[in-house]
Amino acid sequence: MFKKSTVIFNLKFIYAFVFVSLACWALFAYITTTEIIKNQQAYAHIINLTGKQRMLSQKIALMANQHYESRNKEDKKHLFTLYSLMQSDHASIISVYTKSEATRAVYFSGRKQLDKKVKHYFKLVNKYLVDESLASLYQVESYAFSLLPLLDEAVTVFENESREKTDFLLSRELFILAGIIITLILESIFIVIPAIRYTKMNQDKLKQLVRERTRELEELSVTDQLTNIYNRRKIDETLSFEIERASRSKESFGVIMVDIDKFKNINDTYGHLTGDNILKNIAGILFDNVRKSDVLGRWGGEEFLIVDSESDIEKIAEFAEKMRKAIEHHDFHEVGKMTCSFGVTRYIKDDTASSLVIRADKALYMAKESGRNCVKEIISG
Repeated sequence: MFKKSTVIFNLKFIYAFVFVSLACWALFAYITTTEIIKNQQAYAHIINLTGKQRMLSQKIALMANQHYESRNKEDKKHLFTLYSLMQSDHASIISVYTKSEATRAVYFSGRKQLDKKVKHYFKLVNKYLVDESLASLYQVESYAFSLLPLLDEAVTVFENESREKTDFLLSRELFILAGIIITLILESIFIVIPAIRYTKMNQDKLKQLVRERTRELEELSVTDQLTNIYNRRKIDETLSFEIERASRSKESFGVIMVDIDKFKNINDTYGHLTGDNILKNIAGILFDNVRKSDVLGRWGGEEFLIVDSESDIEKIAEFAEKMRKAIEHHDFHEVGKMTCSFGVTRYIKDDTASSLVIRADKALYMAKESGRNCVKEIISG
């Protein structure tokens, strides 16, 4: 009787121990998963913010040029709005997001000193707003172009931080998985055969759940939450992969940069909710037209980037023209018609991801200068 009671007590203790252990692992997994999601959301915001800074720096230069030619008060007002938005976003980045050693190195240290250079750019823009001279315009345009690599590097720094943090948290999930498995092994050793069979069934279900959850998190880490297409992190990974492949095989591939024309007017006139719907609709149109071998992603703000498997620049441009027409002919119920400008280039020997993107951006800038809603291409240089 005493022995039977002791055995029952021991089994109850083991069951309780196993239950508490699994509950702790599950709580730990939930906390880690929540932290991963919050980390992705936070870094998605700052990556989008720094990407917008890059876009704003070029739009300010473009608008300054447009104002100089037109001397239109509305153009100057729009220029001042872009200038103020870039200033407020920069202040937010500096005050909230430059806490790490890597970000401070980009913004405050060495030869980069992005904070100082951005503020100098603000002074040049402000000078142009005051005197509206050709010399001031040239200074703004020249400095805007020189800022591009540094602003792009800032985006890369934040992406690397996001990747490192996500990798750390994913490794913690693997640790949790290992802990769960060890707990289940101990359970299988010390609990009777019927309980072992029951536990094994649950173990298989739990493993599947962890795998599905891990897969969902991996998809989340490379997906833009608004448009449900790839995010900048995935595009950067794809560019790196394609450059390495092209350098080995001596082949080429295309890069298409897309920017929604006059998107700021949509947000100002109809509100940001309508602007978000426009972004999702255009992302859907682009997604319906790209091929399975192509990779489409949101580059930042209202910009998209396509890594095209085609190597012929004329065919790449034809493909971009097809997408341009698809957007032009689409009826956006809330706002009517919308258009996009396209910048096209292709990989050449010794290209880097940065040089490819800068060249595509130059082509996009040409499209904007040519009146928008068109495709421009740059083969090299």
